[in-house]
Amino acid sequence: MGRNETGAAGYEPPRYRAADDAPWYHVLHGNVPEHQIDFMYGPEVPQGLLTPTHFSHIARLMKYIEPQTDGAHAFAIGNLSRDDTQHEAGHGAIALIFAFRVGGATDHAGRGHPPFAHGIAAIDREVRPASLLEAAVAFHRRMMSKGGPDSPASAFYRAYVRAVLERPERVSRVLARHVASFDDLPRLPRSDLSWAWVADPSAQPRRVVIVHGDDEPFTAVAGVASRLAAVLFRSDIKWTSITTGREADIPGGLSVRLVAERDAPAEDSRGRLLRIKEVPEDEAEIARAVFGARPHGADPERLKPVGWRERYAAQGAQAAGAQEGAARTGLGDGVAGREQAEAGAARAGGRAGVTEGAREQVAPVEEQLVPVEEQLVPLEEQLAPVGEQQAPVEARPASRRWRKGAALGAGATLAAVASVLGVVSEPARDEVRTAEVAAPPAAVRESGADVAAPAPSPAPVATSSPGAPPAAERGARTAQGRGSQRAPARSTRRRTPPPPAAAETAEPTVFDSAPVFR
Repeated sequence: MGRNETGAAGYEPPRYRAADDAPWYHVLHGNVPEHQIDFMYGPEVPQGLLTPTHFSHIARLMKYIEPQTDGAHAFAIGNLSRDDTQHEAGHGAIALIFAFRVGGATDHAGRGHPPFAHGIAAIDREVRPASLLEAAVAFHRRMMSKGGPDSPASAFYRAYVRAVLERPERVSRVLARHVASFDDLPRLPRSDLSWAWVADPSAQPRRVVIVHGDDEPFTAVAGVASRLAAVLFRSDIKWTSITTGREADIPGGLSVRLVAERDAPAEDSRGRLLRIKEVPEDEAEIARAVFGARPHGADPERLKPVGWRERYAAQGAQAAGAQEGAARTGLGDGVAGREQAEAGAARAGGRAGVTEGAREQVAPVEEQLVPVEEQLVPLEEQLAPVGEQQAPVEARPASRRWRKGAALGAGATLAAVASVLGVVSEPARDEVRTAEVAAPPAAVRESGADVAAPAPSPAPVATSSPGAPPAAERGARTAQGRGSQRAPARSTRRRTPPPPAAAETAEPTVFDSAPVFR
């Protein structure tokens, strides 16, 4: 990798090929001189048991890990099999990561204390508390044995910067020599572990915060992190990382945060809050008390589906536990916990009142239906004249459903009645034709005039000849009734003339002197 390649837009970090039985894969990330913050060194992917999924997870963790404001470094145990579809509990991949800022150095933009992170990944290795703690302590000793600007990690970074700027051909050699110095790290054996813990969705917290003392030694902090990681490694809990840094939680999984007391007030206390002395030593107690898990294959009754009531009740218990933990650690006020408990009791006691209130709200709804029934009365009055000309209809009970149907189909009903009235039997039509032929022409002309007039006159039909047959008289009366019914439909409404304009007065008004805009 030459100088011109380092600052090029298509920068590619140097990669190495590890041995087939390598227990750890090393990844370096930090400031690259004349480029930017990027990967400095890493293994070829894929190789052996290392997959692109594993590398993407460790890359995301190393990009965003950040030490606390007053912390010398950040330590994390990451889960590299969170999104692995072929993952089996007890046979996943984990990573140990250290991150810090190099004192006395500057980055490519002239800013002081550039970041640097070194991560090691183990694929399908046995993760037990003792062996994982041993590896974490040895890794910490190699990275931060002397601390400050004289630590081995700081010395390596300065050598790397000099090689990039002065002798680019030696960069790969400097990187390989640094990685080889970690060959004496404890080797984790191949994993033969099985699925041990089953997550309970109703009792599983979203995050866990563990508070330790400001001067807590790294061995104690790493010991707690190793015990937690060993339980999570053999469970079906979807977890992301156990970290001492201040980076944001990666969504989509459980996060465990180990923070000092001085940094605890700024920490998000949602989830489960514990003191470091409250973390159990036994793995079964850790699974139950910290993660809400149970042994795999035990208590089959708890395999029943969890309803929303149980889930919300468990979340309420977690919130109460967080407030109680905050009170124990001094991070919260006990009054807030009591207020939350009282509010929960008030909500639980008010459920009966909610039912009564819902019943009281039914009465106004029924009262609102009364005006709708009253609106149906004018429709019945409009149908009264039509009913008088038809045979009497047997009255039926006025049910609410019938009234709704009458209201929705009022137009259709009126149209049907009009069509029925206009239908006359064929013998009746013959009688009408006979009556019209027997009537004198004058009567016919007067009848035509009557139809056009607003008020029809029944005189031409009433003065029929005495010798006319009874059928003719009935036809004449039918014609008379038809004319009297259809005449209002043909009449036109007269428009009311506008009211006369007010008489003008000689007295001036306020508008006489107003300007006119045209």
